[in-house]
Amino acid sequence: MRVGGTDMHVVTLVFIILELIMFVYQVFFYLSHPKDKRRLYYVGLLSFLILKNIASGFFPDPNLNYPPLVAQYAIAYGMGFLMGAYFPYYFYKAFELGRLRWHALYGVPLFILLPFAIIFPGKFLFDGNIDSAINYGMVIPAGYALVLLYTIQRSIQNKYKKDIQDRRFFEVTAVYLAVIPWASLPFFAFFRIHQVPEALLTNVGFIVITVLFIRRSIHESREEYDRLSKLASGDEEVSMSKLDLIDQMIRQLEASGISPAQRFEINLGTVGLTSREKDVVRLVREGKSYKSIADQLFISERTVSKHIQNVFEKLGVSNKIELLSRLEIWENG
Repeated sequence: MRVGGTDMHVVTLVFIILELIMFVYQVFFYLSHPKDKRRLYYVGLLSFLILKNIASGFFPDPNLNYPPLVAQYAIAYGMGFLMGAYFPYYFYKAFELGRLRWHALYGVPLFILLPFAIIFPGKFLFDGNIDSAINYGMVIPAGYALVLLYTIQRSIQNKYKKDIQDRRFFEVTAVYLAVIPWASLPFFAFFRIHQVPEALLTNVGFIVITVLFIRRSIHESREEYDRLSKLASGDEEVSMSKLDLIDQMIRQLEASGISPAQRFEINLGTVGLTSREKDVVRLVREGKSYKSIADQLFISERTVSKHIQNVFEKLGVSNKIELLSRLEIWENG
C-alpha cells in the first residue's frame, strides 16, 4: 500500500513516524544531559535511519519530475551508504568493540563511501546507464561488507568471550541480530531488494539495538545500586545517616534522570585524566582484568598498570574500590 500517490510504502511510513517520536524524546533527554555520549551516538544512529527511510521511501520514483531521476538514485543510495557507514562507528563507540576502530574511522570511508562517490557518477557520465553505474559502484562496498561482517563477528566474540563461556547468549545473539542487517545494506542495494523487506530488516535491527540500549541502562542502574549497597554494608562503622545519604543520592539521581553511568562519566570528565586513562578506568569499572583491558585496547599489561598508577596518583586513592567510590558516589568540585 502506497502513501498519497508516492512510492513510499505504508510500512516505511509507520517506522518513520515511530522513529520521529523517539527522536524528539531522545534529543530532549540528551540536551538535558549533554555528557551522555552513549545516548548521543544512539541519537546519531536514529537520525541516519530516519533520513535513510525517508530517502528510500520516496526515491527513486520515475513519476516525479523533480529532482532528476539520477539525483533521486544518488539520494536514495547515498543515504543508505551513509547509514551503513555510521553503524560501525556506533558499535565501536557504544559497544566498545575496539577491533572496529580502524574500520569505523578509516575503512568505511575508504571502501564504502569513496568508491560509490567516485564510481557511480563517473560510470553514469561515461555511458548514461543508471543501473550499470549502480552495479559498478556497489562492487567494492559489497566486497568490503564481507570483511566488515567478519571483523564484527570477531569483535563480538572477543567482547563477549566470558558471556559465551558462561553460556549467557542473550546479548551476544541480540548484537548479532542488530549488526547483520546494517552490514548487509550494500547487498540490499546491489540486489535491488524491495523497499518493504529492506525497511523491515533494517528497522528490526534498530529495534534490537534499542532493546539492548534500554536493557544495558537498566542493568547499569541495578549494578550501581548493588555496588553502593555492598560498599555501605562492608563498613562496620558506617552510620545509618550515611546509608540514608546514599539512598537519598540514588533517589535524587533517578528523579533527575541522571543514571549512575552518567554520573560516573560526569565525574570522570572533571578529574584531569587523559583519554586513554579514561578508557582504562571505564574497563576497570566493568570488572575487567588487566590482561583483558590490554587485549581490548591493544596495549601491554604493563602499560595498563602504569595508567592505573597514574590515575591513583591523580585522584589520591590507593586501590580500585576507592577509585570507583570517588567517581561514582561523591561529586568532584
